[in-house]
Amino acid sequence: NRVQKKPYVEDKDAGEEVRPDQDVARDMWEKHLLRNKSVIVDLFQGQLKSTLVCPTCNKVSVTFDPFMYLSLPLPIPNHRFIDVVLVRYGGGGIGATEPVPPPMRYNLQ
Repeated sequence: NRVQKKPYVEDKDAGEEVRPDQDVARDMWEKHLLRNKSVIVDLFQGQLKSTLVCPTCNKVSVTFDPFMYLSLPLPIPNHRFIDVVLVRYGGGGIGATEPVPPPMRYNLQ
């Protein structure tokens, strides 16, 4: 970490004022960098926007949180394709005169 003295930074959301997300995200990222500055942060960290709405008073809270790992769902296919190669044994062993059939490729769904 390139930051030797880490100042206290208060976490807060975007507040009552209406500001563009880009400005809020930039401010929160700069606050994050006051305590965390390294090659790892530069290369592998990002921000995730989180929006919460209170069901009682409808207050909207917007924060931009730093993350290093982001889990994403992978789509699961409904079907699979399987390649099968059938190689038949001609039988007879060494010196056999019976021909060996060529390999056959099948695509199964």
